Amino acid sequence: VSETSYLTAAGDFTNSSGTVTLNSSADDFSSIIVKGTATGDVIYNRYVNAFSASASGSWDGTGPPVAMSIADFITDNAGIIYQVGATYALGPFNNFTNLYEYYTTTTGSSAGAFTAGKGYTMATTNPNGATVKYTGTIATTSQTIDVINNDDANAGVGRRWNFVSNPFPSYIHGNAAAQTTNNFMDVNSGVIDESFLGVYGWNGFSYTTYNNTSAAFSIAPGQGFFIAAASDSNTALNFTAAMRTTTGSGDFVAGPQALVYRLALKL
Repeated sequence: VSETSYLTAAGDFTNSSGTVTLNSSADDFSSIIVKGTATGDVIYNRYVNAFSASASGSWDGTGPPVAMSIADFITDNAGIIYQVGATYALGPFNNFTNLYEYYTTTTGSSAGAFTAGKGYTMATTNPNGATVKYTGTIATTSQTIDVINNDDANAGVGRRWNFVSNPFPSYIHGNAAAQTTNNFMDVNSGVIDESFLGVYGWNGFSYTTYNNTSAAFSIAPGQGFFIAAASDSNTALNFTAAMRTTTGSGDFVAGPQALVYRLALKL
């Protein structure tokens, strides 16, 4: 399935021995939506932005668009995920410590499976970004992940910000302008802090806020982003099957800019 295409199965999906591959680029992401049950693996080649030590124009918010172990993911993408010594440019965010927890050659091999709906920061070795390979089964039903306001719970020790991700290999409607009722913002309005009611997406340089005053937006397959939790107790953030949509406008990362040539003439 090319990055500008999508596949919808009105009934069940079964892949016993074949290969179903979904592709993406810096600006386009393919989608698959299964209305029934899904059996067997798909491959999602998902675009991830490049590494830079300054974080300017680099890194990406990601998440697993299919079920997969972290060890297998690291093995399948050796040389693609940026690595410094024993540390990979890959890891979740801990909002109690306010730190990213990067996997290493030791921890990555024993980290278990990716958590559906959890966000993982990542960067690739190619200066133009590259696609990483996820292989696993498709989520066809609603997914949840617990979020918590650890700033309120710990008198400022932690953070209210939770790094989450779209758990589906398809876009999801982001706000009311994209879909009247079945959209991420409205479904989770009671879970997200009303003072920060929005989706905070990393654009490669800084965070852009998307909310119900924004133009219609959809969240790309396996796209990570921050939300501010309202409660100081674990509360389920919902990604419903009804939010899924086949098309969108890319991820939050700003696309490559056109080259500009300047000539300076000194006499």
